[in-house]
Amino acid sequence: MIDKVVENKCTGCNMCGDVCPQHAIKYYKNNQGFAYPKVDYEKCINCGLCVKRCPALMENNFKKEVPKVYAAWAQDENIRLNCTSGGMFYMIAKQFILNGGYIVGCVYSEDFKSANHIVGNTVEDLQKIMGTKYFQSNLEGIYDKVKQLLEKGEKVLFSGTPCQSAALQSFLNKEYANLYIIDLICRGINSPLAFKKYIEEIEEQYGSKVKLVRLRDKKKGWKSAGTYIEFENGNTYLQDKENSPWIKGWLGTEGLYMRDSCHHCNYRSLPRISDITLGDFWKIHDMKPENIFKGISAVMVNTPKGETLLDSIKNEIFYDRRNLDELLNGNPALLYSSRKNINTEKFFKTLEDKKFSEAVEKCYINKKTRNSEKIVKRVYKIFKRIKFILKINTFKFIKYNYFSKNIIREKNVYLIPHKGTVIDLSKKARIYIKGRNLELGTNKLKKSKAETLIRMSGNAKWYVNNGATLFYNTVVEVKDNAVLNTKFFSANSGTVIVCAKEINIGEDVMLGRNMLIYDSDFHQVLDENMNPSNNTKAVHIEDHVWLTSNVTVLKGVTIGRDSIVTAQTLIRKDFPENSIIAGGSSGKVVAQCNGWSRKTIKKEEKR
Repeated sequence: MIDKVVENKCTGCNMCGDVCPQHAIKYYKNNQGFAYPKVDYEKCINCGLCVKRCPALMENNFKKEVPKVYAAWAQDENIRLNCTSGGMFYMIAKQFILNGGYIVGCVYSEDFKSANHIVGNTVEDLQKIMGTKYFQSNLEGIYDKVKQLLEKGEKVLFSGTPCQSAALQSFLNKEYANLYIIDLICRGINSPLAFKKYIEEIEEQYGSKVKLVRLRDKKKGWKSAGTYIEFENGNTYLQDKENSPWIKGWLGTEGLYMRDSCHHCNYRSLPRISDITLGDFWKIHDMKPENIFKGISAVMVNTPKGETLLDSIKNEIFYDRRNLDELLNGNPALLYSSRKNINTEKFFKTLEDKKFSEAVEKCYINKKTRNSEKIVKRVYKIFKRIKFILKINTFKFIKYNYFSKNIIREKNVYLIPHKGTVIDLSKKARIYIKGRNLELGTNKLKKSKAETLIRMSGNAKWYVNNGATLFYNTVVEVKDNAVLNTKFFSANSGTVIVCAKEINIGEDVMLGRNMLIYDSDFHQVLDENMNPSNNTKAVHIEDHVWLTSNVTVLKGVTIGRDSIVTAQTLIRKDFPENSIIAGGSSGKVVAQCNGWSRKTIKKEEKR
């Protein structure tokens, strides 16, 4: 039966108790405060449902479509500042309630020392649910309640961790058109026992009971990860991530009190299992400091239902389409589990007779080690600067960044010409650089004479929005009155871009070796009346497109976002987003693209 499941597999979702027709499953807590199932074999009829439906034991069959990624936040400043990131869950859930639906989510207990899921249909219920709790919630009885509402035809919006979302779908065992699911970008579930000990220590320290807890407060900004607590006697507690013992134990020491199953989670994969995935958009590019301070939500729309939820609030939020690779860069927890902390057992043993903060400090990395790491980082930074100076053409760096009228750049953003870069700019040509550096001629082989060539004629314009990296032996030529618009892209050696009218390259585009991108035929073809018949036409390469190698892009085409063009392909017509394009000179869509990443393939391990 289900209580024979190995502890490192059980996620503590509580679903097996609800699915049992005999109510023969209860829960016990181990020495870390995590719940695990226990079967009453006098009631058990050996139906096996608890094992058959356990999401930890079955293959994940709930995967959705290729996600669309957005950065978003509520236009209402108060809502945004009072939510963990950008306020997207609050906005979606509030609209869902106003449309007559029920919401399901996690709330604190009355004493703020535990958490459980509830079903609600009022804004007051939503206000209890809003704000991530960061430790394990009890869902006993929730799955039955959700099913009863769905069978009555009520609309239900469920929110929880990926494993809880999978548990609900496994419990229901069929699709419901009136069920909507939101999951979280989850780093892992923390111990309820550890949290209870933390609150008890704080109450003792302040001589009062807790009446409000926010584990991610923004009084010092979104990135501060501040812990804010209010007490019944009027006192308040606010500590940022550097000083909060709860945050230090959770984030600072690789999950000191995280559930065992979270270190090898089954749900760190793409596509996702829910309609919408929400989280923080860490390491986002191109954002003003005020937006970074107030918080930015990451939104992954995984299904048409997810599109419906987002559409329901689009007039009350700001949202901007972004790239999956950018989101993954700041949220590795989408794909990778954190390592198990070697001090976890030591922490819980210490917690038996020590205060929470003392147990954290005893298992936290010591100050001498941290100081040593800081020294190493400083030395490494100095070494990198020296290495950088030796690689670039310092004369051209100074000339173009400080004395040339051709280069208009933001503060602390530069044109960086590596050795071997040749730049030929007419008097009226302009390169506008913002967001990140424009690096030219990188990755050059030692003693190689390979050149990177940049030529801009007449009144040519190149708008570099968020930087670019061009490897050695690349060519960019912009003709008189032509405009080259680029967001961040990289171009490998042999790439040639010639712009006679307009070429647009989106965010996070990767150009492999030997690319040819043209927006013109460059010489006239005449019709029967001796008039030109082959005018120039703009090229559009949308966000997060990978052109692999030896690809030619001809004038007038659009390549949709999140696509891959395979080697030796000629692009002479438009292609939709999420396409894998192949076929040589007769390029065509051969499959749907489920995403790609700049991360290199690891060498196969030796057997």
